[in-house]
Amino acid sequence: MRFLPSVLCMVALLASVSFAQMEPAPKVADVQLMKDSSTKELVKMDFSLPLTGVSDPGILFSHFAKRPLMIYYFSPKCPHCQKHITEVQDIMKEFEPKGLAGIAIGLGNFIKKNDIRMFIDQFHVIVPVFQDANMKFGPLYGTGYIPVLYLVLPDGTFYRYETLDEANMNHLRATLNTMFTK
Repeated sequence: MRFLPSVLCMVALLASVSFAQMEPAPKVADVQLMKDSSTKELVKMDFSLPLTGVSDPGILFSHFAKRPLMIYYFSPKCPHCQKHITEVQDIMKEFEPKGLAGIAIGLGNFIKKNDIRMFIDQFHVIVPVFQDANMKFGPLYGTGYIPVLYLVLPDGTFYRYETLDEANMNHLRATLNTMFTK
């Protein structure tokens, strides 16, 4: 009977080890490179689109071609866009020393450039910011919802993250880690 407490301690220890091993793995979304819905061919980002530089009027979208690029497509008045900009920008900054560039593209149409400037100031946006003033980017690559995050590979192919939930962000991080450990 005097061994009973040590046996119970051993059982408790083994049980805690077993439960720790059973902790579920983080959810990772199955995001595929974008394909044309009719031809099933991989879609490539068109860096000749006429985006308007907001944070730097002289900067061109084409400057970011042929390199790893994260694009945050947003509206300055969208609460979800406001919520996610800090997290997205933190990821951009984390991988920038490894070769990732990051930009943000604000909606065009009825959004004023001054609204985007206020968003930049309020949320301390440090990446180059463009505006889709001619509404070319959104209809071509968007989902109809915002925010949307794109991870563009050097060959122009890209992943489109239609929601910024935990599973998609885990896929993004895993993809970035894979890209920059080669």
